[in-house]
Amino acid sequence: MHNKKREDILKWEANSRGRATPKDELKRSRLVHHLTLLGDIKAQSKVLSIGCGTGYYELIIKQYTEYLYCLDISKEMLLICKERNLGNLIQANSFCLPFKSDIFDCAYAFSLGPIGSSQANMCSRVITLKEMKRVTKKNGRIIIGHPTTLWKQIYGLLRHKNPNFDPFSVSPSKVERAYKQNGITILCSMVLPSIPYAILRRMNYLKFDKILSCLFFDEIGPYLLVSGVK
Repeated sequence: MHNKKREDILKWEANSRGRATPKDELKRSRLVHHLTLLGDIKAQSKVLSIGCGTGYYELIIKQYTEYLYCLDISKEMLLICKERNLGNLIQANSFCLPFKSDIFDCAYAFSLGPIGSSQANMCSRVITLKEMKRVTKKNGRIIIGHPTTLWKQIYGLLRHKNPNFDPFSVSPSKVERAYKQNGITILCSMVLPSIPYAILRRMNYLKFDKILSCLFFDEIGPYLLVSGVK
């Protein structure tokens, strides 16, 4: 890969996620923990990551299963995945997955973009969801995750009067509706709360997610996760 492209991608990753900081490790392990539970991911599970990017989450997820497949449309992103010793790399578009039907135990996609914020976005996400359903086995898990910064966006709207603000772009109801319209039974729909890092580092935060969700909207999260079964 051209060094400049590689540097730009890694710079983007570091800036957008604060890679390798203690806060980042907590945030990543927390999300992967919930993914493995919702996806019923075990050592022999065949798992498909759609839009894997640089393999940020997959580096942790591969510790849970021997059969992780990483798909992305970007060749440059996949080359970084290869450098990080991730296997089963596939360059393809999520609108037409290059797999036979009914072969994965779990298919997941993180940060697919706003679902339902416009007709074009809705159509594109529904196509991806249909493909996820097609390649997943009967009773397999289909999971979509997306960061939801609703409270900060509302503040931005009130403070800056942003005309492009769409408060429902990542609402659980729109994702759930897309699941139901495509014949996917919803097992769980949850928003991982934002919790101040100072609190998380001093406690077993996974035990208290639901309680803390009523109290805090700060640094880590919030993140929407919807799990369904074919």
